[in-house]
Amino acid sequence: MALDELILTSKHLGTTERLLVYLPERYSPLYSYPVLYVQDGDDYLSMGRLATLLEEMHREKEIPDLIAVFLPVEKKRRYDRYYPDGAEHQKYLRFLADEVVSAVDSRYSTHPLGMARTLLGESLGGVVSLFAALSYPHTFGQVACQSAAMDAALNRRVQESDFPVPLHVYLEVGLEETAVETSRGTLDLLQANEALRDILQTKTVTLAYETFAGDHTWGYWQANLRRILPALFG
Repeated sequence: MALDELILTSKHLGTTERLLVYLPERYSPLYSYPVLYVQDGDDYLSMGRLATLLEEMHREKEIPDLIAVFLPVEKKRRYDRYYPDGAEHQKYLRFLADEVVSAVDSRYSTHPLGMARTLLGESLGGVVSLFAALSYPHTFGQVACQSAAMDAALNRRVQESDFPVPLHVYLEVGLEETAVETSRGTLDLLQANEALRDILQTKTVTLAYETFAGDHTWGYWQANLRRILPALFG
């Protein structure tokens, strides 16, 4: 399967960024499509095998046809871009909501409404996905977080955030994710995601919350995509 490559010169980041775009086999400019924006794009392509899964599920008509935009990130920039106190975080959110969405909407036949734009990420990619939706609620209407690397301080920010329009959030976390080693120390992601779930239940959010018998690794995230995609797009 061929992926379109888009090269964007970002005024917000001051860098040249590469995007990889998956189009469904039956793509036609006569129709408009929802768009899935995927953080850690290279990892979701290689370890998540997400483009292959989308092709299979489209062929079997398990989900409607959609466009997926994979956003690779250099590992050395990942923390600065994805963590809310990171040096490039606000610039990255502007890049995502302004430049990436504009580029995709101008090149492809997309649904123009926020509810037709979904963000997906794992671990810290789940954090940046959630905070992008909170920062740009009219641009992104759905978020799926796989084992989001949340903590008490980040949850407080969510608690204090306004939710001016309804948001659809899918959270999943492993039952064994109670002592995950991160650059911020050892985090109990099971507890943090349970707390996030409880906060979101008090907001204008349609929430799906799932657990799985596993830990903070790609084997579980890859397998779980098959249940996440119908929950988002079914």
